[in-house]
Amino acid sequence: MKKPESKEVQSRFLKGLEDIIPANSSLVNELSDILEISMDSAYRRMRGETLLTIDEINHLCLHFKISFDAFTGVKTGMVTFNYLPLEPLAENFDLYHKNLLQELNIICASNENKIIYACQDIPVFHHYSFPELANFKVFYWKRSIMNIPELAKAKYGAATRFSEQLETGHAIIEAYSEVPSIEIWTENTILSTIKQIQFYWESGVFESKEVALSVCQALKEEMDSIEKKAEFGTKDLKNLKPAEFQESDGEEKATEQDSNYRLYISEIELTNNCVLVNVGPTQAVYLGHFSFSTMSTRNEAYCKKTEGWLNNIIKKSTLISGVAEKQRYQFFKNMHEKIDRLILVIQS
Repeated sequence: MKKPESKEVQSRFLKGLEDIIPANSSLVNELSDILEISMDSAYRRMRGETLLTIDEINHLCLHFKISFDAFTGVKTGMVTFNYLPLEPLAENFDLYHKNLLQELNIICASNENKIIYACQDIPVFHHYSFPELANFKVFYWKRSIMNIPELAKAKYGAATRFSEQLETGHAIIEAYSEVPSIEIWTENTILSTIKQIQFYWESGVFESKEVALSVCQALKEEMDSIEKKAEFGTKDLKNLKPAEFQESDGEEKATEQDSNYRLYISEIELTNNCVLVNVGPTQAVYLGHFSFSTMSTRNEAYCKKTEGWLNNIIKKSTLISGVAEKQRYQFFKNMHEKIDRLILVIQS
């Protein structure tokens, strides 16, 4: 690679790092600390006067958990993804939670941020507003997905509590609520959670009918909350103000300035959870795997292709945030009917 090309790639790489470093730090300090070089040497690398060595690039990539190919601009058709290996240990699930919160905090720290989420399942963030539902989901993930040995024969009861995970989860939903987001749902987005509850009920994992019904009730409350977020166009339901609305063709809707939540309903089936994150000029894609975990890439070409695919889905979907009151009502009525059918199964 010619030196001018190398300097351009290095500039993109360091700009990408600058977008993801902690808000209370600076790129020059990070380079100096991580590479154990002087501030002057760090500045020379930032100006392109000194090229990073292979060892330095490798060290930075390992530290920030990113792949260098995301910044090279070379279109090879190959993409490198990062993921968190999750062995069947309780502490590894805690690590997953902490990594999720850390990444959300990085996104929140940017003045220009946005999340577009194609939802095969209900986004995990929403669950943490409802402790009974979140607690059940943590139990399900640990017992049935991670196969943690000490939960292999465990029953789910009123005394089953994961307080530490719920505390981290509260911080997660607080962070997610700060980021402007677009979510794309389908009629089947709720089904995986319903099937999890029904499977545990029919398998005798719930200690009692009352416990199973309490989880169903929490799911209904979650649907009411998301419907309200869609109606007002915001994830912050604590500080709703009349000024957030304006009249438009006889309907009330959130103004663009105040809206940080848009919900679309797609008739095109989504076969995986796919999240596109914008942090300044840097993009990242997160794909669902292992049921609740994700693998991620900042590969520029892949992110642009994903953005195009998501925009195409959005164009063919119905916006039910702020507008389309009838469609919004019908959609969530359908969600409640699905839960009600599950409740009848449990009650019978």
